[in-house]
Amino acid sequence: MIKCIIVEDELPAQKILISFIKDIPSLSLTATFNNALEAMDFFQKNEVDLMFLDINLPKLSGLNFLRSINNSPKVIITTAYPNYALDGFELDVMDYLLKPFSFERFIKAVNKFPKESSHETTIHEQVQSADEKQDHIFIKMDRSHQKVYLTNILFIESDKDFVKLHQQDKFFMELQSLKFYEHSLPDNFIRVHKSYIVNKNKIETVESSRLIIDKHVIPIGRNFKEQLFKKIGL
Repeated sequence: MIKCIIVEDELPAQKILISFIKDIPSLSLTATFNNALEAMDFFQKNEVDLMFLDINLPKLSGLNFLRSINNSPKVIITTAYPNYALDGFELDVMDYLLKPFSFERFIKAVNKFPKESSHETTIHEQVQSADEKQDHIFIKMDRSHQKVYLTNILFIESDKDFVKLHQQDKFFMELQSLKFYEHSLPDNFIRVHKSYIVNKNKIETVESSRLIIDKHVIPIGRNFKEQLFKKIGL
């Protein structure tokens, strides 16, 4: 089991990393920190194999934090700033993930972790196995979490600071971003517009600028059209 931690001050990015880590059986998330100083104290008392580290952190930057650590674990940088890539690799980081990154790109980065033996199952194979079993998610509703089966989701719609997960006869509303779901759901969920993600298995009709799912008319954004048509074989 690979013991890992997250050092990231942005809550949406934390949630994406937590979700991705949870889907890989070989990874065990032991702690999440909002700043490097808290993580530094943790390092003095605990064993860490892999760290997901943001660069733009309060008080102490991720790179300066990395420079201050003796016997650093393997590190995957997660950042929105591509200009720090050279600095990261000079510090011998394992990989450099540029936000927003996909689950597939995350897998590629984690697969660089040294294997204990040549017979060890690759993380990618483990993810495929885990992904086959993923059939639901939990969404936060007030003080509880609602189980929602992925096969029942028709599409997801952005509504200001919320998203609506539409089913055939109802929808669930959650305080969340559409981008979070874009990067955390299986491949059959496709972003087709700045405000919509659809379940491609539920698409009934596709036109040049819109599609229909269960009598709902959903626009196709110009920047998403090529990706949509490729994924549905048009």
